[in-house]
Amino acid sequence: MPRRGHASVALEAGTGLYLFDLGEPVGRQLLALRMPVERLKAAFISHMHVDHVGGLFQTIKNLDLYHNHPEYLPQVEALTIALPAEAVDAVKAFFIACHSFPERNPVKVSYIPVRQGPVYHDESISVTALRSTHLDGLASFLAAHPEYSPARQAFSYEIKAEGRRVIYSGDLGEVGDIMATAAGADLLILEFGHLLPLDENLERLAPLGIKKIILTHIFPAFTDKTAELQEIADRVMPGVVTVAEDGLEVIVS
Repeated sequence: MPRRGHASVALEAGTGLYLFDLGEPVGRQLLALRMPVERLKAAFISHMHVDHVGGLFQTIKNLDLYHNHPEYLPQVEALTIALPAEAVDAVKAFFIACHSFPERNPVKVSYIPVRQGPVYHDESISVTALRSTHLDGLASFLAAHPEYSPARQAFSYEIKAEGRRVIYSGDLGEVGDIMATAAGADLLILEFGHLLPLDENLERLAPLGIKKIILTHIFPAFTDKTAELQEIADRVMPGVVTVAEDGLEVIVS
């Protein structure tokens, strides 16, 4: 939309910077928001819809090109990409189709095929994948088209860092996908696009003791109605929910 980019969240924790989904124009936004790109360690894709992965290829190419200008652009030597297992080979092939050959890229890219369960950990964070029913509606179509993979993989992510617990919902089939894991979370980054009406979904979350909710992935009809969404949220969960605008920064305390 004119004032909103696609889905992408950056998390700073410990010594690292981590991305959750890479919707366009994430590559530009990382620089525009003065994120510490040189600390980038890993990126996590919730599912392969283009509004969540469309900026992946340019972002990796950017990191490659930055090595031509070390005097003023951030330098990244290695990056781990965690994405649905069904997509790993296709993503590798697309990079090659774009003439971005791994042997010529100064950034060493490694891939983690995501399945439900623990995905990644380093000295700063640990990440666990949680199955989402977001793509289950494709079942009948895929049953009629055996030439396509029936995997339909979509995930939310639970992140533990610095004694805090953050849930990134990705896209959901329904809010019940994340209710058990979101209970007691320090922060829930919650997609709104598939959770209409908002008040009914927030009422289901209200008893769970979630300390902070950031509402993102704003449905197009509401892109200019931030104040209206905030008013609905404040009626149900006063002081807990913030409707995101691009560039929003939050400290998880």
